[in-house]
Formats: sequence, structure tokens, C-alpha cells
Amino acid sequence: MIQLMSISRIRLLKAALYLIIGASLLVLNGCVRSYRVEIQQGNVISAEQIEKITPGTSRNEVRFILGTPLIEDPFHAERWDYFYSLDPAKGELVTKYRLSVWFENDQVLRTVVEGAGLPGAIEPDLEEDSPGFFSQLWDKVTPSDD
Repeated sequence: MIQLMSISRIRLLKAALYLIIGASLLVLNGCVRSYRVEIQQGNVISAEQIEKITPGTSRNEVRFILGTPLIEDPFHAERWDYFYSLDPAKGELVTKYRLSVWFENDQVLRTVVEGAGLPGAIEPDLEEDSPGFFSQLWDKVTPSDD
């Protein structure tokens, strides 16, 4: 009888231990923020590309410059829409842009840009007065003629 009571007491202690561990894992899981991935969708179009789209540009040239539009609506065949959105996932606002191109007789009639500006192309810093990392390293490693 004494042995039976000690076995049931051990089972009860194990169950309590598992319950405490499970509850603490649930509490700790709520304290940890989950990782959110930055989501980029649509057509990335720079201001330089838009400058190339002028009234009179053909549909094929527009497709070559900007790429395939995200939406080619069969009900509005004379209009192409290029959308872009970026969700930085860091509590910042979602960035949205839209470029609409209207055609008449397969040539650009007008363009409209909606949004707070367009993402520009990433341009490298090519200033000659500031050499890059490898140039600085090379200058340190090689003997100078001074």
C-alpha cells in the first residue's frame, strides 16, 4: 500500500512538472517576437525608366523599357497598370506606387504616377575621392614609391 502511494505521488509530481514546463513555454513563446519577412511585390520602376516613356512611344517599346505590366485588363485594353508595394515588416508603413499608361492607336497617350514617388535605381557611390575597401587594402599591402 505504501509503495502504491509513492508511485501515484511520483506520477502526480511528473504531471505537475510537465504542466509547469508547458505553461512556462507558452508564456515564453508570447514574449518572443516572431520574425517577419520584408515583402516586395510588383514592378520596380525607376524615375529614369518613366522619363523614357513619352507620348508617341509604341506599346512594344513600353514593354521593353518597363517590362510586362502587372495588370493588362481585357476590359480596358488601352491602359496598362504597373504596381509596386513594399512591406518593410518593421512597423513602418507599406509603400505603394502605381504607374498607369494609356494608349491610343498603340502609342502612349499619357502616363500617371500615383504614390509618394518611385523607388529609384540603386546607384553605386562612384566618387573618386573616396576609394573603396579593396583599394584601401591594396594601398596598405603594396609598397609605395614615395
